[in-house]
Amino acid sequence: MRYLLRLLIISTLFFIGATNAWSQKIALSGKIVDAATFEPVSYATISVKGTTTGTRSDFDGSFHLTFTRTKDSVTITCVGYREKSVYVSDKATQNLTIRLQPSAQTLQEVRVGPKGYINPAWAILREIVKHKATNDPANLQSYQYKSYNRIELDASHLSDKLLRKKFIGQALSLADSLNVTDADHVPVLPLFLSETISNYYYRKSPEAKKEDIIHTRTKGIGFEDGTLLAQLTGSTFQQYNFYKNFVSAAGKDFVSPITDSWKGWYDYELDNRDAMVGDVKCFQISFKPKRPQDLAFTGTIWVVKDTYALYRIKATVQPASNLNFINQIKIEQQMGGNGKGPLLPNKTRILVEVDQLTKNSTGFLAKLYTTNTDITTGKTYGSDFFKKSISVADDAQAVDEHFWDTNRPDSITAAEKSVYHLIDTVKSLPTVKNYLIVADLLINGYYRAGKISYGPFLNTFSVNNVEGPRFRLGFRTNSSFDKKWILGGYVAYGMKDKEIKFGASVDYILSRKHWTEAGISYSHDLNQVALLSDSYLYQRNNLFAALTRFGPVAKRKPFDQDLITAYISRDLFKGFTEKVTLSNWSLDPLFAFRFQDNNPNVSQKMVVSELQLETKWSPGSQPLISETVNRPLSVKSKATAPVFTFRYTLGFKNFLGSDINYQKFSVNVIQTLKTGRFGRGKYSFSAGYIPSTVPFPLLENHLGNETALYNPNAFNLMHFFEFASDKYANLSYTQHFEGLLLNEIPFIAKLKWRLVGTANVLYGDLSSANRYNINQNPSISLSGLGSKPYIETGYGVENIFKFLRVDFIHRITYRDHAPAPDVNPKNFGIKVSAQLRL
Repeated sequence: MRYLLRLLIISTLFFIGATNAWSQKIALSGKIVDAATFEPVSYATISVKGTTTGTRSDFDGSFHLTFTRTKDSVTITCVGYREKSVYVSDKATQNLTIRLQPSAQTLQEVRVGPKGYINPAWAILREIVKHKATNDPANLQSYQYKSYNRIELDASHLSDKLLRKKFIGQALSLADSLNVTDADHVPVLPLFLSETISNYYYRKSPEAKKEDIIHTRTKGIGFEDGTLLAQLTGSTFQQYNFYKNFVSAAGKDFVSPITDSWKGWYDYELDNRDAMVGDVKCFQISFKPKRPQDLAFTGTIWVVKDTYALYRIKATVQPASNLNFINQIKIEQQMGGNGKGPLLPNKTRILVEVDQLTKNSTGFLAKLYTTNTDITTGKTYGSDFFKKSISVADDAQAVDEHFWDTNRPDSITAAEKSVYHLIDTVKSLPTVKNYLIVADLLINGYYRAGKISYGPFLNTFSVNNVEGPRFRLGFRTNSSFDKKWILGGYVAYGMKDKEIKFGASVDYILSRKHWTEAGISYSHDLNQVALLSDSYLYQRNNLFAALTRFGPVAKRKPFDQDLITAYISRDLFKGFTEKVTLSNWSLDPLFAFRFQDNNPNVSQKMVVSELQLETKWSPGSQPLISETVNRPLSVKSKATAPVFTFRYTLGFKNFLGSDINYQKFSVNVIQTLKTGRFGRGKYSFSAGYIPSTVPFPLLENHLGNETALYNPNAFNLMHFFEFASDKYANLSYTQHFEGLLLNEIPFIAKLKWRLVGTANVLYGDLSSANRYNINQNPSISLSGLGSKPYIETGYGVENIFKFLRVDFIHRITYRDHAPAPDVNPKNFGIKVSAQLRL
């Protein structure tokens, strides 16, 4: 009996102790994250298993839950993720990071039955579109807010070859020790991190934007100018509005899930009629593209029940979309306010996952996070308030770690804080410094060695039928030499003509605030008459200039040139640049040429002095200020705004030995067009007038293309020196159809080929005096255009193996025209080109 009583007392005490343990208060907190990307999972439900006790994570994935421990686990559920149960210990205070595995989100098929069943989500979508004008924040007359932006770029999915590199191993070992890893606990290599606090202002009419950057800090491997980066990483360029029919991201136009034509693009499912986002009652609707290859989103929207305003959205672009190199784009956005009236974004999170370009390269993970607070609407601003679009406070970078810890609107983890230290450490590795030198060479074309940069390397070697093998060595100073003075020069030698060519230049930056610079240069080198065109189709760049040194240069009428140029350029106001250039150059022909002598076999040297005034207006262009970059920089806040350029050229005789008086006028408009489901188009319109009588090299010799490569800056079925004009108008148009039509063909859709269309129309004429001058040169067979225009059109396929493009081009007019008796007209051609487009 004594032993039975003892056993009973012990059992009772154990039961009481166990009851106390299982009924104690537990304070559970933590963060819900995506197991694949480590991005926060917003508004996941956390419930104590077997009870009605629970809570939800906030926009940043954080949660706090206090409960009486009667069960040993909690269950986490969220749309788009697998349900997960997590064990809870008996500790009074616990902090957990819970990783949810994404699930393949599928929407139920909606069938129309005998009774005419209609998807209940459709009625809500119709109301969303109906109420757009009321809810779209773009219709607010003005607004302002304080904005916090954080941007991080990491190298991920490193190849086996890179992992064998000693410096990569050192960096990843350090990342692992600091717990900077991906979802599989594999260390990633942070490359760039920035935080910016700014005040942002907007006015609708007349439209104007302004951002005052108050505080900023940046760390990056290969990035030095914090002031420049602050202007790029602020709130100005992080704007997404899903009320528009198409949302621009990564240079593409993705159809919005609440587009006016929603039924033709998406399938919808009403998940919850009474979903709560904070204190706001919403409809919760899932959506997915009807065609996986379309540039469209998969995700969920939360729509305010009373006003049909978009309150929250999770939108993901999947790898099946017709995109290159991008595994995923994920945009998550929540509006501020109580659901009444136009709502501005309160929090935005963007994730872009870039695939490896090659098996021996690396992938990238870009994370962008924005929080907007102190939102105010309807304020009136003075006339000069928006005069300066972006400003950076003088002491913007003069804050320490304590400031950021106390002023971030949302806390960051210890691992996220350690990224700054990790970037500094990686930058100090000697091998990394060498890789940065190589990267600078590939991007800028120059090899930087201290204060001197050598290059451009594309011009180092070429071969043509006039110079033979040509070798060139050039240099220019960089910002380490001086932040205002830029010195440059080069020397070249041709093995066949045995001629030394050379050049030198001096440039001086007078002001960076309103970019103002002046310079003078001199060169003695070989040039080509075919490249003297004033047409805006021909835009000089390093690659094109290098290619013109190869091949049959003699066909393009080469000449020795001595050129001296002086210029001054200034940004008079935002987007408006004026440039004045004075030049003197000689044309010493390597072909039969005459302009003042009646002897057809005489080759005469011609000297020209000219003054050129150029005005360029780029509305929507945002100039950027940098103390380390020795060239003007700008970013277009309006990607589709046109760019206007006007040039007036005056040639005058008897100045520095010049032989000719003449005038030239020309104008150009270039613009990218968003054309909805038809992709993007781009046109260039040029017109010019030469009222003077001039030798044929000074006419507009329309640029032809006699190579197998497609040249968007030329008439691809026109021979060199086939047509010339002294008055002309030209329209060039290219339409990138993205995946239109080809996405409908199953096999082709998987290849991600895309249609492209082109058209080139030229009107031109020659005065009788200029026709006579041409006829005095038997070495040339130029002719003017008649009453009908020159037209060529084309169609093609791009994105073949992600970088090849093939164009099929037809010559519509002048099909029997030939520039010379022994030359046949080109009425059809197949041109190949290489390009990298997302």
